[in-house]
Amino acid sequence: MTLSLTDSPAFSWKFLESYLRRYDVHAARHLELLGEVRSRLEAFDLGRNADRAASFLCDKDVSREGEAAAGSGRLAAAANMAEELERLRYQLLNERAAALGEEDLRATEELDRIYARLVDRRTPDGRRARRLLWNPDFARDAVERLEQSLDPALPLEALTASARRLTEEHFAPESGDRPGKGGRHRVLLYAPLYLSNYCVNGCVYCHFRFDNPMPRIHLSPERAVEEAEYLVARGMRHILLVAGDYPQLTGIDYYVSVVDALRRRFAGQWTVEIAAQSTASYARLAAAGVLGVTLYQETYDLSRYAVLHPRGPKTRFDRRLETLERAAEAGIRRLGLGILLGLAPAAEDARTLVRHALYLRQRFPHCTLAVSLPRLHRPPEGFAVPHPVDDATLVRLYCGLRHALPDAELVLSTRETASLRDYLAGVCVTQLSAGSSTAPGGYGDRAAGRAAAGGEQFPVNDERPVEEAAQALRRQGLAVVWESA
Repeated sequence: MTLSLTDSPAFSWKFLESYLRRYDVHAARHLELLGEVRSRLEAFDLGRNADRAASFLCDKDVSREGEAAAGSGRLAAAANMAEELERLRYQLLNERAAALGEEDLRATEELDRIYARLVDRRTPDGRRARRLLWNPDFARDAVERLEQSLDPALPLEALTASARRLTEEHFAPESGDRPGKGGRHRVLLYAPLYLSNYCVNGCVYCHFRFDNPMPRIHLSPERAVEEAEYLVARGMRHILLVAGDYPQLTGIDYYVSVVDALRRRFAGQWTVEIAAQSTASYARLAAAGVLGVTLYQETYDLSRYAVLHPRGPKTRFDRRLETLERAAEAGIRRLGLGILLGLAPAAEDARTLVRHALYLRQRFPHCTLAVSLPRLHRPPEGFAVPHPVDDATLVRLYCGLRHALPDAELVLSTRETASLRDYLAGVCVTQLSAGSSTAPGGYGDRAAGRAAAGGEQFPVNDERPVEEAAQALRRQGLAVVWESA
């Protein structure tokens, strides 16, 4: 079927038709999709039916009495169109990634505008990460503060003192959290709960990669509850659910069932660090009670990214880049981002990370940002860390993030040693994992005195029990909290 799309005052349909005919191998189907979308928009005025439009992604039936069946069908059709339109946009970004130019950006931004109208997206600006994150004029002042922090001519003592003052200013403890008159700033303790280490991706630096011979473990929702019991017994109330990317086992239905099981059993805050999901899937997680989504770009260097991620869904750079935007648009309120230090030149990646954080802040001012700098220590056999980062540079990077992003949570995992973690917590870090296992089922193995079955994502360097880590923070006059504000 051949369609010809004429322009409307709102959207450049003719431009998209021309673009797809030239660059899209599936142009016939996608032109048909655009025709259906346009008909839908013209027939169903989203501006006068915001209550229906707001439910597209969650697929809820909110139609009036007497229109329930027809309304449900319309919503389902619109939701399916929205998901297909989103997939088309990422297909084009992926296929054109090597030669992405102004025409490509215009096409993907136009598709995003149409998508936004179709789902009645309420954020004022569209997805423009590709246009802004590598623009040296965007967030220039913040990037300059980062660069000043990395300058070895600036004495480390002066840098850490300034970072400490900013942290105390923006993260003063609540009165009930203060451990006496010496309380300086608050630090959130959390724990990861690994659900599955099955993964179809080929990330060359990761122990979970598909071809790494390791024990593979996948927890049922019931087993996840058992693991959470160990964490809750130690005082944990903020728990990060982590899993590899294996759609056959870890699809959205699985995650929703796990979160439902956990919330029926425990009070607390649940966040996820899982494979990139669609907007509709994030809406389901938000509806299930998920507070936050963490997803690291690993590196913002496109050429290095391609070499480091040779296989699997994670090869799609732009879909990953916009993940946190999809999550926020779907109702997630806490966004975790970061880079994996060691994969690329640290300063270069950190500059783009700062721009990414401020871009997200600009689009979603109501969301909390949590920024992390995990560092590669002991990668899988056969992978040599190409750009190692020493302790002094790590300290400067964290202080630089504090100066560039004064009110962002800064996160540090048990990849690092106890002494370095305690030091950075006293300077600028506001969120620490503690008592962590990075293997599915690891807490139960530890509690039962069993030898670990293997299957860790990365080695843990700070093996202190939760309470010991908490006491070390309190001795510095820091306020330990168990839930985020």
